[in-house]
Amino acid sequence: MKSGLHPYHNIEKSLYHFSFLRDIKVHGIYFNSFVRFLSLYCFIRKEHAHDFYSVILFTGGNGSIIINSNTYTVQPQTICLVAPNQMHSFEGLEDVEGIIFFFCQDFYVEEFSFIRLLNVFSYTSQLDLNICNPCITLADNEFSSVISTINSIQQEYESYTSSNNSAVIIRSHLNIMLLKLSALYEAKAGKSNINDSVLIHSLSHMVDSYFIQEQQLGFYTSAFNISESQLNDICNKHFNCGLKKILQNRLMQEARKLLLSSELSVSEIAYKLNFEDNSYFNKVFKNKIGLTPKRFRDIHKNLVPQKS
Repeated sequence: MKSGLHPYHNIEKSLYHFSFLRDIKVHGIYFNSFVRFLSLYCFIRKEHAHDFYSVILFTGGNGSIIINSNTYTVQPQTICLVAPNQMHSFEGLEDVEGIIFFFCQDFYVEEFSFIRLLNVFSYTSQLDLNICNPCITLADNEFSSVISTINSIQQEYESYTSSNNSAVIIRSHLNIMLLKLSALYEAKAGKSNINDSVLIHSLSHMVDSYFIQEQQLGFYTSAFNISESQLNDICNKHFNCGLKKILQNRLMQEARKLLLSSELSVSEIAYKLNFEDNSYFNKVFKNKIGLTPKRFRDIHKNLVPQKS
């Protein structure tokens, strides 16, 4: 999977991939106590970024975390989301306790909507004059609800074996947690709009159904009877990116999945994904991922647990 199995040669040292995690148990997701994580990877305290998603739940102590040059105070029952490529540091969190887990885009999108993932983590960034805080402190009832789901993720993670369905169960619990967090962040940000929510729900289904056949924005604007600028305004408001980037990202996710989970040739995958020819597929894939499809498969496939 793109999100972090091997460092690409042209990425700065401060951007980390899943390959730096020596104690990972489940492909595509990582779970640990915050204190133990920092003791194992002390170098991660300094400013850095990574190409996967992070969730941190603080359960004790007080301190601060710096994300994209902004300082946020954390205390017990504070939850913090860090999106891919956001610079952050843990230097102000010497005395806190909590839980940290990471997951790759491909791990979640294997079964659930990429748009939902973008929507939840859009609350970590400031867009125009919208105030978005990646760290929110939960009320007792909110904390109880979130920690119960996180505990379920932890239980499945720690009991994982290659012969059971732990990855599928973890993904389901992760989806439940993201749905809960979406409601909590939305309520605190005052970002909700009923008309937008209905459109986003429909757009999510359309993207998952048509992203291979329909990469042109006109197909989606016609379906919703709105202009391209209106649709992009809604996407930027809720996802911090335009629809074209969403469609391209979803297509590349499917390409990575087919490269790792199928025996199809690169040419066959290009045809399946509706590319006009193999050379164009190679060009787009390398531009987006940083490697050719063949090189990506050679590097990553042996890291993916094979089904028995």
